[in-house]
Amino acid sequence: MIVERTNNFERLILIGMPCSGKSSIGRFLAQHYRLEFFDMDEEIVKAAGMTVQEIFEKKGEAFFRELETAVTVDLSQKQNALIATGGGIVTRENNMRYFQKQGSLIIFIHRDFCKLATTPKRIMDKRPMLRKTSFDKLLKLYKTRLPLYRKYCDIEVSNDSNKDDAIREITRAIDSYNISLDVNSDG
Repeated sequence: MIVERTNNFERLILIGMPCSGKSSIGRFLAQHYRLEFFDMDEEIVKAAGMTVQEIFEKKGEAFFRELETAVTVDLSQKQNALIATGGGIVTRENNMRYFQKQGSLIIFIHRDFCKLATTPKRIMDKRPMLRKTSFDKLLKLYKTRLPLYRKYCDIEVSNDSNKDDAIREITRAIDSYNISLDVNSDG
């Protein structure tokens, strides 16, 4: 049986540190809410014609961030979309302004620093900002970005136990958010 869902949003935007689960959780949520899934890193790769790692190595982080902004502008126009952002999206206020427009629901998937720090090296090395990073550099990145994630999100959820628990927490939060908007709009 398929349950018809009424969403009070046009876009779900997932923000959080690299390795917080944005892409894997996002794919499930997109299917659950019948939204088209977009992974920003994949969109950037398509636009650049090279991998994220190659962009960082050949063109540098500044070029990557410019491309990220261009992709943000495009994705912010999408409707019925779930967008899993890159971890650094919050470092440019302009990017978040595009995503904060009416119709967007921004969810911060928070993962405790200790959980991030124990992510297997093979997974960490796939992220350019985390490749060969030290514990201290990761901690600095976390401390710098955490207040930004909290500043820009509508909902914060934890992904510290397992993906299924995080998904349940997110769907409950979204459903509560939808209900509160329904009640307020009936006024």
